Amino acid sequence: MPRYEVLSHTADTGIVASGASLAEAFENAAFGMFDLVFDLSGIAATEEYRVEVEAESLGELLVAWLSALLTEAEIRGLAFARFVVEEPAGGSLRGAAWGGSAAGMELRGPPVKAVTYHDLAVESAPGGWRARVIFDV
Repeated sequence: MPRYEVLSHTADTGIVASGASLAEAFENAAFGMFDLVFDLSGIAATEEYRVEVEAESLGELLVAWLSALLTEAEIRGLAFARFVVEEPAGGSLRGAAWGGSAAGMELRGPPVKAVTYHDLAVESAPGGWRARVIFDV
């Protein structure tokens, strides 16, 4: 099962992330978001950022998680490449991301400006979970 697949979209970019668990699907969605923009294979993931978010639904929780990562990456000039999520429960998520400086890195694709609610879905699937999200680029 691939970590994520790119979705065709007329103006923006989207992904469907998969995982054996809900936590793994959220981790892979974060990886996919940053991998669309940067080649993450050469990142020394030494900078840590801890995330705690709350939301009323799994979809909103995914948007909150990805938005927190995107905001922190922009503020600190980082590209995150490794992610750990504790199994989301009760409308909350705790996790962490590790990354390195994005300064001087060539862009693989257009920068992600925001995580959207358009066509958002988090659902169980055969063999695990799938998370679909569209990014404003």
